[in-house]
Amino acid sequence: MEFRPDGTFAPLMIGRGDAPSPGPPGRWDPAGRLHLPDGTGRIVSSAPDRLEIAWQDQQ
Repeated sequence: MEFRPDGTFAPLMIGRGDAPSPGPPGRWDPAGRLHLPDGTGRIVSSAPDRLEIAWQDQQ
């Protein structure tokens, strides 16, 4: 994931030739909540080499 200072982020998906490709953009807030068009998530834990997110699909 690429987090940007303006409150947006881009999930990086596996693209052509296994190269990362940006997915649909989302928004994040300082409380650790993430918002995508098809669901929300919250940051459960983070470390310099790992980010754990609990995702919930919207239906």
